[in-house]
Amino acid sequence: MTLNEQSLADLDRILTEKCEAANVSGMALVVAKEGKPVFEKYYGYRDVDNQLEITGDTIFGVASLTKSLAALTIMHLVDQGKLNVDDPVVKWLPEFKLPNKEYQDQVKIHHLMSHTSGLPGMSAVNSVRARSIADDPDGNYLSGKVSEEMLAKNVRNVESMLNYIADLDFELLGAPGETINYSNECFAMLQLIAERASGTDFIPYVKENLFTPLEMTRSTFLYDEMKQFDNVTELYAYKKDGSKEVFHSPAWWDVGDIYTNGSLKASVMDIIRYLEVYRNGGTVNGQQVVSADSIGKMTTTHIVGPNDVEYGYGLQLRNYPEVKIVGHGGSIKGVSAHMAIAKDYSVAVLINLAEVNAEDMAMTALHHVLEIPNPKLDIVAEHPVSESQLQQYVGAYASDEGQKLNVELVDGTLQIGAGTAMEELRCYTEHGFCTNGGNKVKFIVEAGEVKGVFSGVRYIPKTKN
Repeated sequence: MTLNEQSLADLDRILTEKCEAANVSGMALVVAKEGKPVFEKYYGYRDVDNQLEITGDTIFGVASLTKSLAALTIMHLVDQGKLNVDDPVVKWLPEFKLPNKEYQDQVKIHHLMSHTSGLPGMSAVNSVRARSIADDPDGNYLSGKVSEEMLAKNVRNVESMLNYIADLDFELLGAPGETINYSNECFAMLQLIAERASGTDFIPYVKENLFTPLEMTRSTFLYDEMKQFDNVTELYAYKKDGSKEVFHSPAWWDVGDIYTNGSLKASVMDIIRYLEVYRNGGTVNGQQVVSADSIGKMTTTHIVGPNDVEYGYGLQLRNYPEVKIVGHGGSIKGVSAHMAIAKDYSVAVLINLAEVNAEDMAMTALHHVLEIPNPKLDIVAEHPVSESQLQQYVGAYASDEGQKLNVELVDGTLQIGAGTAMEELRCYTEHGFCTNGGNKVKFIVEAGEVKGVFSGVRYIPKTKN
């Protein structure tokens, strides 16, 4: 397969159009073949006011791309014989308490890494993030006012987060392994498990055993450490009036002393280097960093959600007839990110603005170089459904994590979204719909009543009127 200049020029034009449409402040996108860049796109600025350009070494937040690194750390410890993915969580975290004691003892490390513990969306990790949001001058505007009650809980690390969870009264979504629901709390727990199994703090362990052999020299978890680097992006945000107008919002949010669910900051070239560990079965630069067996387990589908989403260990998968794609996305204030591998190719996209469809940017580039269409866009959505049937889905959906969706019926067409960003839904199966971009959602209906919706990797309950 050859990538001629015209093909890459076409890709560059397409990505420029997408960036302009989204009013992107700054983006770094790199496509690599066998680890070597074959296409690089740097759009906008890392500092708009001073027009400082973005390079492959510019450090961005990467948000939940961090989750795969947390899982990789666990698998590195598995390789060392320090723990097993089938270990019960309570073996390492006796503080782990659930309202259902039977399920509590059944939750394994495997379930944490695959989002299959049964935990619903909850506010525990958000309670850790609350202090940095409250300290941000734009925090109230972007995220809503943080309650004094949440701040008073002073949750700052995994141990205090576990105590917070132990005091909650909630119902699990099912038995461990039964269903998927994205859980930042589960990935926070992996940090303390790794520390207790290794006898070492998480960050030094990752630096020595992963960053160093992978040559990730422009990666860090800590804001204070990031400030010591040059070429670091500023952060930007959309105004909340639906206008796509962007403003500078420099404060970085953190999750206290919890690093494993979204605290990594890295350059796009470091992410490309990182992806080689998955593309090459754990071997990078001639060194077996993690065993091929461990990488195989991370990149195997362990759960398929009701909306057909597939998840491994810290990685999302798409098994298409033409190609298997492995990757993950991330989003938080000032961050939209996505990474993926397929065949000989890898792609990484880092954007200094939240709520941009970085996955679309990444998949556009990946399918372009693979010279295959995006199968997500070929979903046949012609399942018959009446307007009266559509009416049952209308309403507000919200989780204790803070995820909110509205479903509306407009001129006979179902729409879903948050705030002013609404997307049309087309029915492809009973209670199953897809957006024009090919993303599937599945409404959960029990005894004729809509209980909630699976969107992405999350289950979001329907609120009662």
